[in-house]
Amino acid sequence: MEKHTILTINPGMTSTKIGLVKGGEVIFDVNADTPFDSSLSIPEQAPARERKIYEVLEQNAILPDSIDAVSGRGVGIYSCEGGTYRIDELACDHAARDVEGIRHPGCLGIVLSYRLGRRLGIPTFFVNPMNTDELCDEARMTGVKGLYRPAHAHMLNSKQVAIHHSELQGKRYRDCNYITVMMGSGISVMAHRRGKAVDSTRAGDGQAPIAPTRAGDLCAGDVFTLLNRGMSLDRIKALCDRNGGLEELTGTGDARKITGEMIPTGNRPAKLAWDAMEYGIVKWIAAMAGVLRGNVDAILLTGGLAYEENLVRRLTEDSSWIAPVYAYPGSFETEALAAGAERVLSGEEEAKTYTGKPVWMGFGFEAWEGEAPCVSCRDIV
Repeated sequence: MEKHTILTINPGMTSTKIGLVKGGEVIFDVNADTPFDSSLSIPEQAPARERKIYEVLEQNAILPDSIDAVSGRGVGIYSCEGGTYRIDELACDHAARDVEGIRHPGCLGIVLSYRLGRRLGIPTFFVNPMNTDELCDEARMTGVKGLYRPAHAHMLNSKQVAIHHSELQGKRYRDCNYITVMMGSGISVMAHRRGKAVDSTRAGDGQAPIAPTRAGDLCAGDVFTLLNRGMSLDRIKALCDRNGGLEELTGTGDARKITGEMIPTGNRPAKLAWDAMEYGIVKWIAAMAGVLRGNVDAILLTGGLAYEENLVRRLTEDSSWIAPVYAYPGSFETEALAAGAERVLSGEEEAKTYTGKPVWMGFGFEAWEGEAPCVSCRDIV
């Protein structure tokens, strides 16, 4: 089988992660210093980051004409179902305009890939975008008319780990049920049913376990209490998505410092905060087991916190009654971007076309007649 060479582009706030993968092997994976300038539009920031990509290729003695495809992070577009998508002019335009309103440099993943692909004359893709939406209808519901839960989770890494584990077991992702736990600065716990991510926590929205920099579960009553104490909505949001959780409780979001320095010296608040995080992860794993009606093939732990052996051991002890637990430490976003492109190039998977419309636009109860039937979690087989 031909080994394709795929360039991956994953822009962040202070850097652009640039990877090169050939035949599934990561040749290099570097973070190039490219600070996000909020005074410039997304298209205006593309040229500088594009030049940095060519610098990295030159530094690693990679000829541009040796690259078979470019795969970029999917941010800024409307929600899609999971899969690998060709980047066309519409997808590039939507990412450049950030139609999702995410306000994140990740939007440049599609823009830069499209620019490089056109310049090099090679195909370009995005894979399992940030707002991949495969929720079953029950998972969308709240108890408030017209208010629905969106899909906000670490989709790219979670799906890749599920696909990778399936391959190791000699199975297909679409034939398996998994619970994935992506543990980074935020924590996403996700239920995968037959290749669809039918439910998940909302890592930065106040519905998830306590995490290194995110407050985790905050119910409406908690928010009202904080407002009554004089806390601003901006501050509450920051606690949910930037500097809550362990950072708020212990003064640091660095797990190594908490487990290596603070807890061993008898810091009781740090130990309680760490234990509460593990407790919350287990609680959400059990909840997702309920989503899957107890039919769980495996629980897959990933992300930076999966390097914490004590945490993995405790999660295994506390969750293995549900299903076998496996740890895949670290981030697999580079591998995920390349693998999605490889599946298309090898003919294993057909590339999808971005429609330019959100994959889910409501139940249409106001115009019930003629609407498609609801999709229950029980219907996904």
